[in-house]
Formats: sequence, structure tokens, C-alpha cells
Amino acid sequence: MKNITHSLINRGLAKVLPEKPASGQEEADRVQAPAPVLVSGQPETPVVLASPHSGRFYPELFVQESRQPLNILRSGEDSYVDALAAQAHAAGPMLVHATFPRVFCDVNRAAWDLDPRMFSTPVPAFVRATHRGLAGLGSVPRVVADNRQIYRSRMPFMEAALRVRDYWMPYHAALAGTLRQTQERHGLCLLLDLHSMPDAPEAGNPDFVLGDVYGASCAHVLVQTAEDALQDLGFRTSRNTPYAGGYITQHYGRPRDGVHALQIEMRRSLYMDEQTRQKHAGFSRLSDALAQVAERLVSTLRTFETL
Repeated sequence: MKNITHSLINRGLAKVLPEKPASGQEEADRVQAPAPVLVSGQPETPVVLASPHSGRFYPELFVQESRQPLNILRSGEDSYVDALAAQAHAAGPMLVHATFPRVFCDVNRAAWDLDPRMFSTPVPAFVRATHRGLAGLGSVPRVVADNRQIYRSRMPFMEAALRVRDYWMPYHAALAGTLRQTQERHGLCLLLDLHSMPDAPEAGNPDFVLGDVYGASCAHVLVQTAEDALQDLGFRTSRNTPYAGGYITQHYGRPRDGVHALQIEMRRSLYMDEQTRQKHAGFSRLSDALAQVAERLVSTLRTFETL
């Protein structure tokens, strides 16, 4: 399924991406930019850690063209989630994380989930906006915090297509490859898709929200293992409310095929000051909690040949 999906995306890209010279600032951004996705470790365990939204490289041209200041653009960032995962990663699971921010390209949306109204040029027929895309929260977002418009003017569709090619595709190619490698090694695998969230009073302000798309993306025993581990450590948890799992969880979670996906949302105030984005003393406790959850999940996965 993943190969077919990526083949269709590549066909769409081929239709809309004639070669064009880069501007001076675009070239400078490209030189300065880190690799769009970093993968570290070997498949020593059946667990894979991923952080799609903690990237901190904001291309200068993007910042210049935004009507919002950088601190507002960063409001959607899952700050330090890749660092929070470092302790769990050191214990064996592989780690995949994006270096670019979600406000620039959101890999937790389908590639062509885009709001047609944000473009100054014709939009190809293969663009399929969901309600989130139409709300400006597609793979190339139109809005950020409190529905604030990101761009001063509409952009050419080619710009979105370039981001799909240069950021969305590499991330998903790396993630799919890591999951495949892990499953080949262990016979099954579990993706922990890691995110951070603001306080969620509508759900009772849980510390963690575990999203398994209402049971569709992950075996119940794995969700229960994660929840028990967190509650044993004194954290409040919620399942699927208010976050049931985005594109990544929905797309990769195939329990019948031996690939499980669990989205984990962590309350930001547990580990950082949301105004200054500075880590505080709770950071080490949360990092240790993630490591313990991953360890418990590895033990559960190794107990069962099939789930």
C-alpha cells in the first residue's frame, strides 16, 4: 500500500514540477538546511520511535514571506519531543525525526490534503482536501495558532509540490523503510508516533493522550500496556480524546499485517514553559517515563508471536 501511494504521489509531482532556477535565498536556505529527516539506530527492538513535528529549521525565505513572527510560527511545534525520546532511543528502539517544522510542511497529513484557496495558480485534480485541509491545516498549512494566516499572499501551487517532494516524501520514505526493516527483523513492529499538546480542558487535562484510531491502528494489549505504565508512574491518561491519531497512525497502523501504530500526545507544560519554550525540571521525569513505557512495550511485544 505504501509503495502504491508513493508511486501515485510521484506521478502527481512529475506533472507539476518543471525545473526552475532557485532564487538566491532559496539556494542559501538549501545549503544551510539539515537533512529533512534523520534516522538513527538499528532495529534492535520491535519498537520504532518517531517525532514528525519537532523540527526546528525554519527556512529564512519562509520566515520572510510569513505575516507572522517566528514565535507565532513556532506555536505549532512539538518542541524537544525528539530530545524527550532520546533516553528511550538509547535503550534500543530506532528513532525517526523530521528537522523541518510542521508549519512549513506537515507530514501528519496526506500529501495532497491542501486548501485550494491558498494558491494563485491552478490546482491539479489530484488534490483532495479533507475538512482539516479546507480549514488550512493540510500538508502545507495555511494557518497557525488561533487561525492566524501564515502567508501575506497566495502562493503558486508549485511551491506546495516542492515541499511535498523535498520534505513530505523523504520523511515517509524513511519512516516506511524503518518500519519495514524492523518488521523483517522481528516479525512485527510498533510505531510510537510522538507529539506534544497544549492543555486539553475538554478532556480533563490529561498528561498523555493515547490515540489508536479507536482501536483500528494498534492491538488493545499494547495500548493497555502503555496506559498501565503511565498510570503506574502517576500520570493521567486519556484514549482518543481529543486526539485519536492523524494520518501517520491511520496510514501505517495495520495490526493484521503485524504493524501497529500508537500516537502519544504529551502535555507540554509537563516539561517546558509554553511561553518561553524553555525546558524545566519536569523534562527529565517525562523523558524517563517515555523510556519506561517503551521498555514495557518491548517486553509485551516479545511475549507474543502475533497480536
